Amino acid sequence: MIINNVKIVTLTKVINNGFIEFADGKITKIGESSYQGSGEVIDRKGMVAFPGFIDVHIHGSMGIDFMDAKAKDYPVIADSLYAEGVTTFLATTLTSDKESLARVCKTVKEVKEQIPSLGGIHFEGPYISLKYKGAQNPEFIRDPDIAEFDELQEISGGNIRYIAMAPERPGAMEFINHVTHNGVVVSAGHTDASFDQVGEAIKNGLTNTTHTHNAMSPHHHRNPGVVTATMYFDEIFAEVICDTVHVCPNTLKTFYKIVGPDRFVAITDALKVKHSDIKNFQLFGLDCVTKEDAAYLTTGPLAGSLLTMDQGLRNLREITGADYVSLAKMTSYNAAKSLHFEDRGELAEGKLADVVLLDESLHVQEVYKLGKRVK
Repeated sequence: MIINNVKIVTLTKVINNGFIEFADGKITKIGESSYQGSGEVIDRKGMVAFPGFIDVHIHGSMGIDFMDAKAKDYPVIADSLYAEGVTTFLATTLTSDKESLARVCKTVKEVKEQIPSLGGIHFEGPYISLKYKGAQNPEFIRDPDIAEFDELQEISGGNIRYIAMAPERPGAMEFINHVTHNGVVVSAGHTDASFDQVGEAIKNGLTNTTHTHNAMSPHHHRNPGVVTATMYFDEIFAEVICDTVHVCPNTLKTFYKIVGPDRFVAITDALKVKHSDIKNFQLFGLDCVTKEDAAYLTTGPLAGSLLTMDQGLRNLREITGADYVSLAKMTSYNAAKSLHFEDRGELAEGKLADVVLLDESLHVQEVYKLGKRVK
């Protein structure tokens, strides 16, 4: 198949009018002019081709939370995410008991081969800070446990890909070193870590920060925390919720100016109420309510977003003025790089044929996963 006459956003430049050729689920050629050959050609003049979006932090959709999802629910969630351009996602958990985490691990192992956009599991907790627990249930917060992780990773079939945790907790450095040597990405999240503790965690393998600015020690001129460390250390990929609620526009554009497009990872942190009409719900035992802009605990604090990835893309363009190449890095390439997914995240020959076509206002028109149209 050839998608012809599209504006193509690559990792280094924008091809104003070219073509993308698919075969066997991969991109076989990127052309820098209109395609002139024969074969199955579809003309998409006026559209912009981005690499499929990657959401590393997503708790659910369509009224379904990954903490409760059955095997039959995963295709429903995946289809709803295709509609917003997401071709890879991590099923994100909450701070909970081991049995509940094991249930998610078993289900992901069961469905993984049938859901091509499912990239694995993201454990958000349970090894987090009580001070910065956010909308995580404090009953289940505990210290890092290597034996627990190893057991859960075996249950998952090796599908735990990402863990958000507090580097200041007892045993954290040994835990970070252990899991990163087993191919898992570790992110500082829900944490009261100091600047120096983040630096030490980086030496042990930490590479990311979770919904940066939210639920973490802030930037302070005499007591620098995780936010300051995120800005300083080039090793860190910074997740950011780009809904303009969790991080206000002025902070967003300032942070982008400092960090730049090569370390910024756009996420949704969306809850199960996304793509649904649910107003009142529970988040693993915590009562929540949706308002027009986000989800909140009934006690007041933010609980998560209702954001779609394509809206996050549009927000980033409007607020930061980022060009297409930078936007593609923030919504796809940087996530792939941090997860060591070398087969996706950019439009290039040999990469997976994961493509989202948008109009000039950056609204999703068509989505292709492994060269097959899914939206």
